[in-house]
Parts: sequence; C-alpha cells; structure tokens
Amino acid sequence: MPKTTQKLLLLIFPFLIMILINESVRLTINEKPYKVKGVTAINSKLITKTKCSWHCYIDTGYCKHYHVKTLTHYFDYIDPIYFKIIRSMHSTGNYQLANVIFLVLLLPLLMFFLWVKIIDLQSQINSLKSKS
Repeated sequence: MPKTTQKLLLLIFPFLIMILINESVRLTINEKPYKVKGVTAINSKLITKTKCSWHCYIDTGYCKHYHVKTLTHYFDYIDPIYFKIIRSMHSTGNYQLANVIFLVLLLPLLMFFLWVKIIDLQSQINSLKSKS
C-alpha cells in the first residue's frame, strides 16, 4: 500500500470510528433527543444519575459527581486545563463554532500530524538499523 494511501487512511479512520460509534449509540437511546438551535443532539436533556445527558454538558460538576468513576483522582490535574479550554472557547463569542474548530478539526489534525511524524521517524530508525 502506498505511503500516501496509508496516511490518508490514518486521517480518515478515527473519524469513521467516531461516526460508527455515535450512530450505533443513537439507536439504543429511547429518550427524546435534545434540540438546540435546530440541531438534534444524540442525548436527551433529562437529568439522571444513571447516565450522561445534555445536562452534563451544561453542568460538568453534576456529571463528575454522578457519572465519572475512573478519573476522579486526576481531577486536580485535569480540571484547570479543561476549564481553561472551555473559558477560551466561550471567550470567542461563538462557543459552538470554536468547539468544532478546536475539537473536530485542529486537535485531530495535530494528532494526525504527530502520528505521521512518529511513523516516518520509526521508518527512518528501521532503515538505519537495517544498514548497520
């Protein structure tokens, strides 16, 4: 397989997995979905202790208290970064657009770039090893 095709698959594959997971989860949701500005979300807006909903998007503290079980020891490290990112996106004046640009475009592209760099460097290391 050509390297260009491999790199293109590396870029597209995570998005396809995300869409596959989101759409398969959507089939299991029985509650009425939440609508915001004409867009239908996957989750409902119900406030429930048993699973995350759109309310968790609005009230992170509620979600952390009732739904997060494994990362509680890391809140002291994660929270300052998380809330700084949230404040930064709110400060743009269009939180939703900033969210899409940052989380859907820029962050995945950065990860893709770094992933490709790692693969290229590993390839160079392997070729140097084979020469010696």
